[in-house]
Amino acid sequence: MKFPYFIYKEHSSLEYGLYITEKGSYYGASRDVSFMSVPGRDGDLMTDNGHYNNIVIPYKTVLVNRVYDFTELSRLIKGWLLAESGYFKLWDTYDPLYFRYAAFTGEANLERDSRDTGSLSLSFTCKPYKYALRGQETVTFTEPGSLYNAELFASKPYIKITGSGTVTLTVNAVSFLITGIEDYIEIDSEIMNAYKGAAQKNSSMTGAAFPSFAPGDNVIGWTGNVSRVDIIPRWCSL
Repeated sequence: MKFPYFIYKEHSSLEYGLYITEKGSYYGASRDVSFMSVPGRDGDLMTDNGHYNNIVIPYKTVLVNRVYDFTELSRLIKGWLLAESGYFKLWDTYDPLYFRYAAFTGEANLERDSRDTGSLSLSFTCKPYKYALRGQETVTFTEPGSLYNAELFASKPYIKITGSGTVTLTVNAVSFLITGIEDYIEIDSEIMNAYKGAAQKNSSMTGAAFPSFAPGDNVIGWTGNVSRVDIIPRWCSL
């Protein structure tokens, strides 16, 4: 019998003898909207603030420990979860085709039930989207083509253009003009940044915001001196 587990910061909970007994697997992010009441008008006005809120993913785990001293194991678990601050990849066997970006900032209080067993409840604060593992693979184009987004939400890709001079990148008839390319330029729509290594290149790019891939077919083309375009599409869902 295979027991469910999770991976966080590239470490499996199995390394610490932790097995999932219960998870809020299907929680979804709420859309950030504001409502305002207007005197004399029926119904509130709604303002969409253009993004989704973080969500909390809880786990209940059981500990089966036959390796470490209990005090030492508690120390190791707290170090794993709390030594570094920030968002890290979180994956579990309940939803094996997707991962999330999660942060753990709470308490890691290990409850001891017997000499070798215990329990631990954890809550991870996660960014709204979960990302398809297949959407993390690099797709290379040496000529214009298309990508199919099977999810119901637009994705914010990473794009590396290898070429030189002035290039116009087109995604679904939306054009992005990029000037002064030397060897390559990188475009990360998720962090809204264009760069070459450590050098900022936002001033080299003009267009409507940053490229995104809508659900369904996405047509990708370009003009200019381009030898290849590498794309990590980052397919995502709620």
